[in-house]
Amino acid sequence: MSSYYAADELLVAYLDNQLDPQQRRSLEQRLADEPALAARLALLERSSLPFKQAFAPLLDDAPVLQLQDRWPLAVPVPQRGISRRVLIAAAVGILALGVAGDRAWQHVNQPEDNWRGLVAQYMALYTPETLAGFEGSPAQLASQLQHTSERLGIALPAPKLALKGAELKNARVLAYDDRRIAQLTWLDARFGPLALCIIQQPGKPEAAQSERRQGMNVVYWADGSHSFMLIGHNPATEMATLAERLQRSLSV
Repeated sequence: MSSYYAADELLVAYLDNQLDPQQRRSLEQRLADEPALAARLALLERSSLPFKQAFAPLLDDAPVLQLQDRWPLAVPVPQRGISRRVLIAAAVGILALGVAGDRAWQHVNQPEDNWRGLVAQYMALYTPETLAGFEGSPAQLASQLQHTSERLGIALPAPKLALKGAELKNARVLAYDDRRIAQLTWLDARFGPLALCIIQQPGKPEAAQSERRQGMNVVYWADGSHSFMLIGHNPATEMATLAERLQRSLSV
């Protein structure tokens, strides 16, 4: 747990522009190389989440000494207040310990579209250069699709994932809380990174709906066992067409 806390504090310092140039370059290299760390950054970047309100009623009951012993701070905390950096890192840590209780969870674990928000912030880090280095062989891509298919319980045949004007670059499994998110990424020749993300989420089938997140267009739907999210910089009408094709292909 202590390593998670240290990473969270470093990431919040990055978001607050509190790192020196060398530290910032070093962290940005890690973000490019470590998908899990980049996903963690996206989680912490959701500054609109009401961490302060969620945890305010719990401050008197928080096991401060226990937390300090378990997670010593890398920098002194001013006695007159708590910085955003320490507050967010500690809040995430407290959630991980499970000492926050239902009141905090109700504030922080808001609607089920949280996973779409997390994916959008993660995808905002992508550029065409991010995907330019993925030049795997057809056999490697087939292996990735097979692995992703097995982990998510959904068939992902490569021929049914072909999109006009976009090259499928990779398939992998990310983590969101204790759940897995499949991410299939294309490089669109005109609009850049494009991704289909899938999460196992039993429930009622839902027709495709559109929204915008992080300056990108999103189309999302559900088939009763999985929820899907297509996200990219393509125009909204084109995204709807691509989503319709994928929805039709993956339902067979």
